[in-house]
Amino acid sequence: MSIFHSTMSRRQFMKAIGLAGAGTGAAALVGPNFHDLDEVVASGDNLQKHPWYVKERERLDPTVELDFDLMQRYDRRYMGQCANIRSKYLGRQRVVDTDANSGALAKKQLVENLPGFGHKWEALRVGLSQSNKWSVSFLGPEVSGKITAATPESLGVPKWQATPEENAKLVVAAIRLFGMAEAGFNHLDSTWRTKLVAKNEKGSSTGMQWIDTDPANVPDTAARPIVYEDVAEPYYTTTKWVVPTKDQWVVYLGGPEPRETDRTFPSRISKSNLVANSGTRNIAFYSTYNFFRALGYNLVGGTGHGTDCFQTPGVAVLTGKAENARMSNWVISPSWGPRSTDLCQITDMPLAETHPIDAGLWRFCQSCGICADACPSESIPKKGFEPTFEIPDINGVADTQHATGRKMYYFNGSSCNNWTKETYPGSGCSACAAHCTFSTGSGAMVHSVLKTTISYVPIFNTFLANMGRTFGYGPYEDPEQFWNASLPQFGIDSTLTSTVKSQ
Repeated sequence: MSIFHSTMSRRQFMKAIGLAGAGTGAAALVGPNFHDLDEVVASGDNLQKHPWYVKERERLDPTVELDFDLMQRYDRRYMGQCANIRSKYLGRQRVVDTDANSGALAKKQLVENLPGFGHKWEALRVGLSQSNKWSVSFLGPEVSGKITAATPESLGVPKWQATPEENAKLVVAAIRLFGMAEAGFNHLDSTWRTKLVAKNEKGSSTGMQWIDTDPANVPDTAARPIVYEDVAEPYYTTTKWVVPTKDQWVVYLGGPEPRETDRTFPSRISKSNLVANSGTRNIAFYSTYNFFRALGYNLVGGTGHGTDCFQTPGVAVLTGKAENARMSNWVISPSWGPRSTDLCQITDMPLAETHPIDAGLWRFCQSCGICADACPSESIPKKGFEPTFEIPDINGVADTQHATGRKMYYFNGSSCNNWTKETYPGSGCSACAAHCTFSTGSGAMVHSVLKTTISYVPIFNTFLANMGRTFGYGPYEDPEQFWNASLPQFGIDSTLTSTVKSQ
């Protein structure tokens, strides 16, 4: 086994598992005849065609097992971020003390110039903040409480009309220009409406003001219910979001986040969605919304993370853009790994559906466990636990943080959230994403081999999971290394899903 260390060449590794040379090993039995991995990666030939090793599954049938009879619309008043939920599992006084002390601790880390949290890191974080002239609403970007986007009427043209397939291609091409990488679509049928649309927005339900309130009694003004009505257009009030009962479609938009920010863990920017979601996603959301409206269609639902109509990672899985993961607070894209800047919307534009995929990612996660080993709050089930429909108790108390009907590992959002507030308040953790083998980037040898092997040759999964540790992928040894990194614009490799080559 001494040959399997970090100085092993790419070709040696490919040869060891049967991917080197033409038609040799297990890969020759299952896919096209490629001479090397570069030919494999370049094999897609249209906007969203999956590589040959990614299989498409039936509608609403992802690799993680689902039981729609057990599934109910998720009530966000029970999220692990909520103060009353954290109090339920960690004790009221601990949560009160954590929130009371977090501001002083963050200030102390800044003033004492703690590596990753000192003056220049705070300046970087401030520089990433955005202030927009528009604000997010259920109906879209508003300026002074009004929708200002152009419409076909204001442009003097008829409403855009095309087939669902033509519409889908149009949207994918547009969102690439706006800053997103992939789009997934599904018909908003009765299963989506009664099982997958969230019960309410997150709103202010996470706040300390509700620490002594039963989640079921948090008022509608704090977490507005999402309801259906037989109306022509969507609307909202102070107590509800209204989705029309007419035919509509689900839209998922996703793209990679900066990997190098995760690698600074722990730091002021180590939760990378603090980076991409403050910039890239807002630009993409605003532009995509205006695009739909100018064509004559609605696009509703906020901008993600509790402010849209869905639990966003699940929509990525069901529209074929990701698979479930052990860490379960994130899902894994075969293109860019666990870290996505994403959002979900509802539209009345007819769109051709995209279906769940099998790239071997969920099976691989069950053989790996590196994220659980790296989790400082021990919030992710380690190897030895098995996926289950039955949500385990937390210290003898029923765990109510999760959506039901999924056979999976159950991440403890309360312990994760509180640990971060206690240790690095105002920042993020992301140790799980930073250590994930699929966060290494397409240029990393073990990552390229994983992509083209795990879907068809799962007997290598445990071996390849260990190789991720052997090659030392993960956070920087010192977050200061970030300042010497030569990053692409916005810190993102925008070529991950592109088939356009430079001339």
